[in-house]
Amino acid sequence: MKPNNQVEQFIEFARTSTDARIRLADCQIDLWEDSHLPVDIDINKVIAVARDYGYRLTLTQIIEMQCKKLSSFWLFEMENAFVARRTMELLQYHIDGVESINYYD
Repeated sequence: MKPNNQVEQFIEFARTSTDARIRLADCQIDLWEDSHLPVDIDINKVIAVARDYGYRLTLTQIIEMQCKKLSSFWLFEMENAFVARRTMELLQYHIDGVESINYYD
């Protein structure tokens, strides 16, 4: 799938450019996902290196992509928590023979 914004385009470029990889060696480039950067890297350095290659990244764009990823991660984790809770209660039902299961208490 073709990247659709400057952040995604630069991530794709940085992964394949030997020079960019060297310049961003301390920015964990191997941990970058397709649409966002890790939150614990030097974002200003990434922006400066991207600018040198003609990409016009802004702090706002990068933080927006990070927030979108964190939001989807949070939702995923919450959904997993509900499934885990229901599964645990179902297992308890089979072990204890409990007559009713309340998933939300």
